[in-house]
Amino acid sequence: MADKVFVYLVRTRSEGSELLVFRSHDEPGFEVTKGSVEPGESLLNAAFRELFEESGIGSGRVVAELGTTRWGREHQHFFLVETDVSVPETFRHTVTGDGPDCGRSYAFRWLPLSEDLERLLVQGCGAFARALLRTGQRASRSHGSEAEVHRRRRPSS
Repeated sequence: MADKVFVYLVRTRSEGSELLVFRSHDEPGFEVTKGSVEPGESLLNAAFRELFEESGIGSGRVVAELGTTRWGREHQHFFLVETDVSVPETFRHTVTGDGPDCGRSYAFRWLPLSEDLERLLVQGCGAFARALLRTGQRASRSHGSEAEVHRRRRPSS
């Protein structure tokens, strides 16, 4: 059974919390950063590696593991992560790494955490949208020190 990680990256603003998404190349709707766990890699390290490869964002704070679901021959693990860096309203990023999406360009934007979220995300990406709404709103009001912080540096050229 293969493991896959999904990252719900959120930021909190005066208007409320928002989720980082990109327009799907494969079907109508939005996706979140996600990808396969490599052999010997922890789930958290895979989540942050995928976040970095797909969006270029190299740091964040783990708020919660929202849950795991099974889809086909995959165990899909969902993490709620808060960003501690300034991220533009919209931006494009070309995927790095050696996976099948390497070289693909994603157009990112922020979506408000709302009841519409589950409908806006493509199948699979919205598996824990309701848990995200509950946990994401609570997390935006309290920043516990027990959360794990990850930082990844860009490779020097």
